[in-house]
Amino acid sequence: MKEQIKDMSQWLEAMSVSTEQYRARMDGGIYGHFEEVPDIYRPVLETGRDGDGTYDYARVLNRGKDWLIEPLRTLQPQSFQAFQEVVGPLLLGIVLIKDLMNPEGPPLVTPVMFFDASGRMVEVHPDFPGNTYEEGNDRFGTLLALPDALAKSWLWRVEGWRLPSEPFQGPIVNRRLIGYQWKDADNYLDSLGRGWKKRYLPLIVERFPDTKTNLNGIKRIEFSCFLDTRPAGLNGPVGDQLFVCLTRRDQVVYHVHQGDVENMRILRDPADAVDRYCAHVLRRLPGEFDFSPWSEPMKT
Repeated sequence: MKEQIKDMSQWLEAMSVSTEQYRARMDGGIYGHFEEVPDIYRPVLETGRDGDGTYDYARVLNRGKDWLIEPLRTLQPQSFQAFQEVVGPLLLGIVLIKDLMNPEGPPLVTPVMFFDASGRMVEVHPDFPGNTYEEGNDRFGTLLALPDALAKSWLWRVEGWRLPSEPFQGPIVNRRLIGYQWKDADNYLDSLGRGWKKRYLPLIVERFPDTKTNLNGIKRIEFSCFLDTRPAGLNGPVGDQLFVCLTRRDQVVYHVHQGDVENMRILRDPADAVDRYCAHVLRRLPGEFDFSPWSEPMKT
């Protein structure tokens, strides 16, 4: 794939969701306040399909855009300014999906929280009530591995962000912004193509031996990608990926460009780099963002 795709620019536009596309797919409506949501949909949003709780759509939606992005004001000022200039209000869309287990019954009510940023959908994933970083949940220490300026801005009040390639998309693929399900090294290497994990996972373990863990029989390489610039649906050694060691609290951010794992680099001032990258994405600026001014070789 590296020989086939060297410039992702065309893919960044083609594999995103336009205003027209999300409006056409959200057949249950789009709402700016929870009180606007029809009563028929509210039980699922308030208690979940099984009555065992759900994500905090109601509170986050009612508090709105200004409340949600306020932590970015001083920690991610470029992104905050982009939100002020090119991003619309916080919205909740309802996608109705046929229930394959009960085809004759009512459709499944599926909420999607998002912004319209420069005519393109940016999805926000709320957390469970009382479960945010602001309220004391650091996700078993995961967020302590991330630079404070990122964890206490983008992930302070919600679980994560992404640019989907479809108006409704499952939770596994999180691309283009700081996601809510980070990929460990082995899963990332699998996304590069056949043979990459076999070749490069031992190298990562050699460089970061403390990231190899075994908790209650669950083996992991806790070297995790929190931001992947590839659009959803595009794999292979292209774009940029940013990693942290979940077993450490040094908040160092590691940088892989176009799959060059062997020559992995470190981001200097990662808060500024990510801030300017996210502003680039929100503003829908052409071409790939260039991380090279902040990227420097690892010391061996």
